Amino acid sequence: MRLSPPRLEELSERKWRALQPALRTTPALAELAGKPLAQFPITDTADLRADYGRWNSLGLSHGQCTALADAAERGEDTGEITAGWSTGSGGGARGLFLTTAAERADYIGQSLARLLPPSALLRRQRIALHLRSNNALYTDVRGRRIGFAHFPLEAPIAETAAALAQYDPSILIAPPYRLIALAEQGVRFPSLTHLFYGSEPTSEAERGFVAERLGLIPQPIWQATEGFLGAACREGRLHLSDHALVIELEPVAGTQGFRPIVTDLHRRSQPVVRLRGDDFLELDGLSPCRCGFVGRTIRPIGGRVGNLWRFDSCTFIPRQINEAVEAELGGAIRWQALADTRSAELRTAPACPPDLAQRAAAALASLVPVPVRSSSDLPEWPGPKRRKVVWRND
Repeated sequence: MRLSPPRLEELSERKWRALQPALRTTPALAELAGKPLAQFPITDTADLRADYGRWNSLGLSHGQCTALADAAERGEDTGEITAGWSTGSGGGARGLFLTTAAERADYIGQSLARLLPPSALLRRQRIALHLRSNNALYTDVRGRRIGFAHFPLEAPIAETAAALAQYDPSILIAPPYRLIALAEQGVRFPSLTHLFYGSEPTSEAERGFVAERLGLIPQPIWQATEGFLGAACREGRLHLSDHALVIELEPVAGTQGFRPIVTDLHRRSQPVVRLRGDDFLELDGLSPCRCGFVGRTIRPIGGRVGNLWRFDSCTFIPRQINEAVEAELGGAIRWQALADTRSAELRTAPACPPDLAQRAAAALASLVPVPVRSSSDLPEWPGPKRRKVVWRND
C-alpha cells in the first residue's frame, strides 16, 4: 500500500494476468478470459445471486454452493472449501461467498495487516467478533498469540454484554447499533485497544457516543460480499484496498458521490470481476494521508444508493439526513427517517422526549422540500442490520 501509483498499477496488471486461469474455468467469464479488464461487462449482484454455479471456478452447481453456505450456518465443517451468507443489505437480500483455505489465509493476513499495527501482532490478542454468524473465514485465525471468539447477534444485549465483559477482548468488531447498545449497558472492557464497526453505516454523533462510553472511537471496516474493500489507517482515514482490488467509481447522478464497481485480484474460487455494488461512497477530498498509504481515501460509507432521497428538484444523501436529525437528537437516541416523493416521516423510539423529537422533525423539514410528520413508535432494531435512512418507492 506504500507503492507509488505507477508501481501500484503495475502490481494490479500482474495480478490480473495471474487471475486468468481461474476465469477460464468460471462459466460466466470463460469466453472473456485473457482480455483486458475494461472489456468485461459490468455485472449487478442480482445476476450473480441468480446462479452461483456460473460464478465459481470450482465446478460447483448453484445448489451445491447454497448447500455449503447453509451447512456453514449450522456450524458444520465443510472441509477445504467453505461458503457463507453475507449479513445482507438491510432489505433482506443476502449474498453468498466461497473461499478456499488459501484464500482464507490471504484474507486473514490482509485483515490483520490493515487493522493492526505490527507491534500488536507481537502481543497476545483476544478478538471478539459480534456479527450475525460465524464462519471459517474468521475462525481460521489461530496462533499462540491470537484468541478468537464469536458472539451472535441474536442473543439478548444484557447476555452479550456479560459474555463480552468476561472475555475482555483486546479487539472488538461489531455493528454500530450493537456498539451503541453495549455502551448503554455501561459495560467496560479493560483490555480493549482496538474497536471496529462493520456491516452497516454509522454517524459521527454515534461514534462520539460510543467513544464516550467505551473509551475508544470505533473505526470503520468496509467489507462486503465483493471483498475486503477498505479499512481505516492509524490516522483514522478509510483507505480503499487499491493494492488488492480494482475499484472503479461510477458517478451517482445528482450527487458528488459514487457507487463501486469491484474486481478482486486475489479471489479465484469465486471470481469477482466488475461487480457493481450498491454502497454510496464519497472521496474525502483530503491531502495524501500521513500514514504513507498511497491508495485513495473515502468518507466512511453512509448508506445505499437505493436509499438516496430523490425529489424533482434535488437529491439528498444519507449523510445529510443523519446530520440534520442528529444535530438535535445526538448519537444515543434511536430513530429512522423514511421518505417518498410526496412526504417524509421521522420515527423515534418511545423513550425520546417529545419536544426533542419535534425539534428533530423540524430540522428535517427545513432540509427537504416535502412535509415531514413525526411518530414515536420505532421498536428496537431487530437486526442483523438497521435501516436508518430509507427511500420508499412510490
